[in-house]
Amino acid sequence: MENSATPLVTSTATSVATPTQILLSGTISVWHSWQDEQVSVLLQQIAAFQEENPGVQFDVTYIPSIDLRATYEQAALNGQAPSLLIAPAEWGAALYDQGFVADVSSLVSEQLISSLNPAAFEASRYSGAITSLPLHIFGNVIFRNKKIIPTAPTTFDELISFAQVANQGETIGALFDRGFSFSGGHLEGVGGQLMFPDGSPAFNDEKGLAWLQLLQDLGNAGPTEYDGENDIQMFLAGQLGLMIESSRRQGDLAEAIGAEYLTIDPWPIYQDGTLSGFVQSENVYLNPRALEEDQMISWRFAQSLFTPEAQSGLAKAGLIPALLPSYIASAGSEGQIDNVLLAQTMQALAGGATFPARPEMAFYIPYLDIALQSVLNGEASPADALQMAADGIQAELALLPTPAP
Repeated sequence: MENSATPLVTSTATSVATPTQILLSGTISVWHSWQDEQVSVLLQQIAAFQEENPGVQFDVTYIPSIDLRATYEQAALNGQAPSLLIAPAEWGAALYDQGFVADVSSLVSEQLISSLNPAAFEASRYSGAITSLPLHIFGNVIFRNKKIIPTAPTTFDELISFAQVANQGETIGALFDRGFSFSGGHLEGVGGQLMFPDGSPAFNDEKGLAWLQLLQDLGNAGPTEYDGENDIQMFLAGQLGLMIESSRRQGDLAEAIGAEYLTIDPWPIYQDGTLSGFVQSENVYLNPRALEEDQMISWRFAQSLFTPEAQSGLAKAGLIPALLPSYIASAGSEGQIDNVLLAQTMQALAGGATFPARPEMAFYIPYLDIALQSVLNGEASPADALQMAADGIQAELALLPTPAP
């Protein structure tokens, strides 16, 4: 695929249809940064939609990911943005504030909402709106080398015990990264909350203290690190039993140690909750101008991307469906996920935590990184560290301009 900033446009041809066949008509434009195999799945879904709606045409445009946001924003300013945009969930708040994407809360059904990964969908909520819908997901999961730890730990105590038993010579049972990007999801897992709907800190409470205790307890399993690469290198070398890492690494890990030895486990129980990992997504956005379409053809096509058949098609291209596993399975063979690791990932991410797709996260991450390191290094008490982080974030938020009414 050419990596040029110049959009590559693919128009799918439509056959001549009789008047009785044409229920919908018009052109839907779609911008994306997907590569070959993923694009094929998108084009297959377009073909299926056109088979039922031969009066609808498509302009499908590839734009390199590094250029996609700026290109879309400029096109929106010029009134030339596409009907649909496939892009990271993290863009939603800024695009919505600029008026470049539509609020689809009046369009999306409760049935569709309930069928989606809840952590991924929650990131689509912003300022009382639903800015987009998660199309496929990824996130942190717990990987296990079955050769080193044959049995999945179902509780935190089992995790510690299995890891300690596996510590033999150069083999380590577990090595957990306690950096915020890998450990922040545990806060929601133990029942806590990172921020309130208005963006202010919500972590400075008893659940926040339980979260920090969990991170300290992870040290009982074996060595730890902070935003390092030792866990990955050891796992690739077949010397590590358990680690928390991005689901996007599963291909490399399976190739390194053998797919038959790699598994992704459900999150172990910890006290009244579980361990957990952040869930992120790539979403489909609707242009506000699409709300003015008489037949709402762009929204109709967007909805078609969330059938079990369409979502299982994404799985065939290596993408993790945003639909919950139970909804995929309800479609029978048409929604079957053949990739075992991918199916395990879906199950694990179903118990994941929301990574807030909000601009305030630019303040949360550095302050919480400082807080976590100060606690883990023994430089501050958990209560003091959380208080300092909350105060720092609140001070940064106070400097932001007040939104116009």
